Amino acid sequence: MKIAVIGGGNGGYAAAADLTNNGHEIYFWQRSKNNSKELIKNKNIIIMQDQNGKKSIKIHKICKSLVTAIRQTEIIVILLPAYTHKYLAKKISPYLQDNQIIFLPPGTFGSWMFLKQTQNKTISFAESGTLPYLTRKKNSNTVAIITRASRLPTGIYSNTNHKVIIKKLKNIYSSIIYCGDILSAALMNAGPIIHPPLIILNAAPLEHFNKWDIHNEGTQKSVHKVMFKLDEERIKIRKRLGYGAPHFPIKDHYANKGKKWMYGNLAHDKLVTSKDWREDINLYSHRYIIEDIKEGLVFMHSIGKKLNINTPVTSGILNIASAFTGSDLKKNGRNLNNLGIRFSLNKLQKILSEKK
Repeated sequence: MKIAVIGGGNGGYAAAADLTNNGHEIYFWQRSKNNSKELIKNKNIIIMQDQNGKKSIKIHKICKSLVTAIRQTEIIVILLPAYTHKYLAKKISPYLQDNQIIFLPPGTFGSWMFLKQTQNKTISFAESGTLPYLTRKKNSNTVAIITRASRLPTGIYSNTNHKVIIKKLKNIYSSIIYCGDILSAALMNAGPIIHPPLIILNAAPLEHFNKWDIHNEGTQKSVHKVMFKLDEERIKIRKRLGYGAPHFPIKDHYANKGKKWMYGNLAHDKLVTSKDWREDINLYSHRYIIEDIKEGLVFMHSIGKKLNINTPVTSGILNIASAFTGSDLKKNGRNLNNLGIRFSLNKLQKILSEKK
């Protein structure tokens, strides 16, 4: 299939290399012109490291513009942070063509922003609960894939039949599982559940040490207790909205046996063993703050508030993060009001289930 991969971070490089390796024709665009030049200089080759070793992957086309990347492709996989969605939706909407699929893995309900910009076109949207990979980009030519998603819950906004869209997406990620509409998928997003407690409860060592692994030393029983309570609030919201199981509770991510989570069992152990997550995390600019908290956790909080569900852990984390950043995140983040959703959630779900 002809696929546009948008974004030059960890997920973007992993997707460009992995999907090419699986036989797809990839049109790869990233914001960094320097990194694109490096790839072109290196004959479009990305070195992919995974459980099978190292492999040189030649990408079909390194695109210098978004237009080039999206105009001839069937599926557009957007792997940029959630805080870019509003700008990107306006940027690409004039160039989108009927029957294309925009896939946000994950999306934090970003599909809504793209949907509002493409009212006059027959575009379908998909969001998943996490990235298709646990991965880290090493440099402008190398990416390490620690593991791939084994179960990828994905929601659809379809102008045809969601089964048609799921079937197409399964051609690129066989692990995709249909989980309902895009709101259901947004409330599957694991990042806003895992990362905020790890950031907030590890604030002192993050500021003190040059590098710190929040998933190793930073993940202790007390942190898990907060994380699991936060996740209980997410699942309570999902149930109130009528979304059924599986809810992919975060507890399963840390289990060595039992039910498989999105990345399967032992994924957390593989992540820690790789040592690729021992990094410098800036409390004021890292995407765990400005994406997972300001975009993802604020969105979840606003849904809970709309439903009159008490979410004390969510609210508490947002209050502390607001003190860190000096900004009222509940007010300024991705809440329903800022998304232009000033009507009932029942009406929203009805809109998401309708076809044009």
